[in-house]
Amino acid sequence: MAKKTMTLEHIDYSISRWKTRLKRAMTTLDKLEKQRKRVEQRGRQAGVPSLPPAPRAPVPFPNQGDGIGLTKPAPAPPVAVPKTGAQVADEEIPAFLRRSEPSPVAEAIRQEQAETRRLKAKGRIAKMKAKQSGETRKMPLTGKAALAAIRGQ
Repeated sequence: MAKKTMTLEHIDYSISRWKTRLKRAMTTLDKLEKQRKRVEQRGRQAGVPSLPPAPRAPVPFPNQGDGIGLTKPAPAPPVAVPKTGAQVADEEIPAFLRRSEPSPVAEAIRQEQAETRRLKAKGRIAKMKAKQSGETRKMPLTGKAALAAIRGQ
């Protein structure tokens, strides 16, 4: 099968398409580099020693012919994970940072907030049920019906 010759329009279209992909790839790379710097900064603040970057030797994919041009990065060495709160001994935590029993004032505030959430949920449910039953679309009472509703008859 003979290869078709490309026109200038085809070439220009291909160039613009590849430039878009290049811009997208560069944006993603920039974001990843910034994210890496943030993670490194957090590690330094937490006192975790930084590791040198892992060497990236080309490794051929298995079962892919002779492996020419088919490479993937070598697996990264395991990273030291900082201790979690459960792993840190109580002696290492300063007294002013240790958790104490919750105060009754804080507990009262939490209960009040929970009650407010519960009442708001009840209101939303009542409004939803009124919409579904058609109560919100009814015309207001007039005349004798309104007087009867006012008098409670």
